[in-house]
Amino acid sequence: MSQNATGGLDPNDPFGTWRTIRDANLDAWAKGMTSLVNTEVFAKAIGLQLDSLLAASAPVQQVVHQYMESYLAQVSMPSRAEIVSLATRLTNIELRLDDLQAQLDEVLTAIHSLATVSVATSAEATTDEAKASASRRARKATNE
Repeated sequence: MSQNATGGLDPNDPFGTWRTIRDANLDAWAKGMTSLVNTEVFAKAIGLQLDSLLAASAPVQQVVHQYMESYLAQVSMPSRAEIVSLATRLTNIELRLDDLQAQLDEVLTAIHSLATVSVATSAEATTDEAKASASRRARKATNE
């Protein structure tokens, strides 16, 4: 029955009794359904029902799929299969570009290392030539 804040019945609330009965009824149903749903038998029954519904809907799904493909072709829009194919091709292109970028980086690194070795070798040659030129000048100066 409807109770006020003090725990007693509230005679001014005509729907209080109804609310109390409703709440008790909902609690009882919730407890009963929870105990029913948590059983293995219920899970198996729902699984079988779902399997049969999926098996029954497969032909309908196939018809809808064929209809959608023909409709999309009529309105010049790509189908799901065409978009998946395009996405696969784009992914392959991206992978090739990544491979080319890696190869280009290797080539640039090799060129840079060759240029560094070449510069070092030419610097040594320039130093050797400068020394030789200086020694020739020194010999020429001593000869004169």
